[in-house]
Amino acid sequence: MDVQQMQSDLAYIRGTVARQQRSSNGPAPVLWLWAIYVLVGYALIDIRPAVASIFFLVAGIAGGFLSAFLSRRWARREGEYDPAMGRRLGLHFGVGVVLAIAASLATGMIFKTLSGQQVGQLVVIMIGIVYFLAGVHIAPYFLWLGPVLIAGGLAVGFVPHYGWTMLGAVIAIGLILPTFFHRSAPLPPQPAKSH
Repeated sequence: MDVQQMQSDLAYIRGTVARQQRSSNGPAPVLWLWAIYVLVGYALIDIRPAVASIFFLVAGIAGGFLSAFLSRRWARREGEYDPAMGRRLGLHFGVGVVLAIAASLATGMIFKTLSGQQVGQLVVIMIGIVYFLAGVHIAPYFLWLGPVLIAGGLAVGFVPHYGWTMLGAVIAIGLILPTFFHRSAPLPPQPAKSH
């Protein structure tokens, strides 16, 4: 291997690392998708509670599949497609949220004194934990969004009118904020071509 080939290889690696740092927030459409999902779903809790659970079920499943599709397409376009990471993301968010909901519903069934509102609050608190752990292991912006969900899940019970709508707006803003602020790393200098 000659020096020029090594310089070219190192430039490629630097470019890949820089691209990964610039795109660390993942695909923006996925964050916007979930922001809209949360905003609509939480508003439905205040306006049409019976419709909200159906919305969360149907749109949640559809959103999961759409997220996987959009994320895979984005990763391939960025040259960062990693099927193992895709599986980890699916397990973390998909299974993590399902477990959070199942644990909250089971808690509501065991402790019959909990109201539907309180079980909903518990779901949000548990999803806040899922988000926080995503911040630890996957995407740093979830480090602060997870505790915001936890605090919001606790506080929503004290808001007399449209508390869920307000919480949905806060979460939606938290989801889309990273799409406006990319960690940008300077592109590596291109190696000089000798003739």
